[in-house]
Amino acid sequence: MKVGVKYPQGNSMINNLFSDELAFSVSRFSSYEKGKEYFEDGSVEKIWQEENEYKAIVMGTQKYSVSLKFKDESEFKYNCSCPYELDGACKHVVASILAFASDKKFAEKSFLKEINKDELVVEKLLEKITTHQLQLFLKKILKQRPQLIEDLNIFLQGPKQTPVTTTDYKIRFRNELDQIDLKELLQTWYFDGGDYYDGQYSDFDTALSLSDVVENMSDLGRKYEDSQNLGEALKIYQAIFEALDEKRNSLKGDDSELRDWFEQEMEKIINDFYIKTLTKINNNNLKKIGIENLCYLFQYDYDRFNSNKNNIYLGFKQIILNKNEAENALLKLDKLKNKGDLTISESSLLCFLYSIVEDWHLFEKISLKNLEKNPSLTLDLLRYYQKNNDKKKIIKVASQVLIELMKKNEDRNFLFQFNQKDNKEIEIEIRRFLKEIYSLQMEYAEAISNLERLFLITGSLTDYQELIKNYKNELEKIKYWEVIIKYFTDKNDVKNIFKVFKLENQKGKILDLVRKYPLEECFPDMISFIQNDFPQECFTEYKKKIEEILKEVDTDKYPIAVYHLIRMQKIGLDKSFDDFIIFIKNTFKRRTSLMRELQENQL
Repeated sequence: MKVGVKYPQGNSMINNLFSDELAFSVSRFSSYEKGKEYFEDGSVEKIWQEENEYKAIVMGTQKYSVSLKFKDESEFKYNCSCPYELDGACKHVVASILAFASDKKFAEKSFLKEINKDELVVEKLLEKITTHQLQLFLKKILKQRPQLIEDLNIFLQGPKQTPVTTTDYKIRFRNELDQIDLKELLQTWYFDGGDYYDGQYSDFDTALSLSDVVENMSDLGRKYEDSQNLGEALKIYQAIFEALDEKRNSLKGDDSELRDWFEQEMEKIINDFYIKTLTKINNNNLKKIGIENLCYLFQYDYDRFNSNKNNIYLGFKQIILNKNEAENALLKLDKLKNKGDLTISESSLLCFLYSIVEDWHLFEKISLKNLEKNPSLTLDLLRYYQKNNDKKKIIKVASQVLIELMKKNEDRNFLFQFNQKDNKEIEIEIRRFLKEIYSLQMEYAEAISNLERLFLITGSLTDYQELIKNYKNELEKIKYWEVIIKYFTDKNDVKNIFKVFKLENQKGKILDLVRKYPLEECFPDMISFIQNDFPQECFTEYKKKIEEILKEVDTDKYPIAVYHLIRMQKIGLDKSFDDFIIFIKNTFKRRTSLMRELQENQL
């Protein structure tokens, strides 16, 4: 994942280089929420700066490398080694931003902003200009560029809302949508979705995009946001959503295939504009109206908006900050409160709200009823039991949930619901929590079993070191090594076995890994660690590996073979190495690309 985004307006790069606002603005709600949890749980293991690049190591299901960079004063770039492919920053990037923001030496900008020469010129001109001259100049500019008249009106309006209603805006936006050529829009939808082969409809203009139309509509709301008129912006975003919804419902025949596109744009308006604007509002009346509107959307009668429920739930977690706001939301969620079979997002929202209003009876009741479907509720329920010193319930509930999670985590065919917590993450969270609960003196077997399983699912040496520190004797550790070997071999994750044996300085066992797994990515590192103790054995295994690579004529593999030859040379058996190079040159002398690779690397 590698992305560059505009630095969010309103976030002063002079004072705060990193901030919660930055993390929030570059990510989806789901990623922001998870990233915040990662940061609070201490998953950011290390942060540092290399010149103008900021780097971090974040422990997720494994260790991920994050890099953050500010390009000039407006663009922010981020990169993470995780496989996240959705829009916005991943949870590891969010956690890293928050970690940097919490460290004073990184939070304050370390370099001075270079004042643009043009800005200096403008400042000097404004010092000299008279009010009359300014009015004449403004009149001239507005005549030349009439589109700026709306911008000026918005600027002059300030934070006070206009008399224009949501309905007025909706009519305006609906008229704009009605002007769209649906036939042309449908062809764009097909084209963008890859429904046409190359060359098919090549003469058709696919420049029309619903996303562009909606982007232009939302520009009006952004302008009001920039003027701190958040109430007006909310009206506009709600009107865009309603106009899209009305238009979507009117689509008939072939045009009905556009409904998915309209739904996508509706979700964008809610997630990227409406919810994010609502989080900035301090006015209680405006906030109440916004929360009520989101409650309506969350209880939408039709299936078409269900996919966005989790984002709305995560939005609620950022918006609802006190008991009064939670009570107002619950008043508007009558339909949801009386529903029997709750979805994951629905049970998550109700448990969140009941915890805010401190209705612990309903919080516990809904949590217990939905744990099987929604195990992400477990940790908050366990923390509630912890506050009440109810260790018996903690162990009972945790044990039941962990049994189901282990089944799902070992079942490669099991699919978790999109945009929800990974079951592996949930199991890790619960087991880390249980470390505080189990007593090594009173519940040694349970505590050790929990730590053993924790290492297997994280592969973290930190977890392994904590485990072995608590073993009663060396035999327990050696016995566990067999468990590690079997588990990670079945998972095709030999690297974690190597990490353990490297830490334990078990070079003989690493040699066994070298012999059994020559194709592993960590093969060169394993060789490097043991080559001084087993030079001949390492040379022999490298020789087999390189011969296997060169067995077929494949020019793409020649650089790989040469890479391993260079590593092989470092073993130190000079005579054997020289003989092997001669053998390669004689055997494969007709492979000119290989000979060239050898020559370029002085072999």
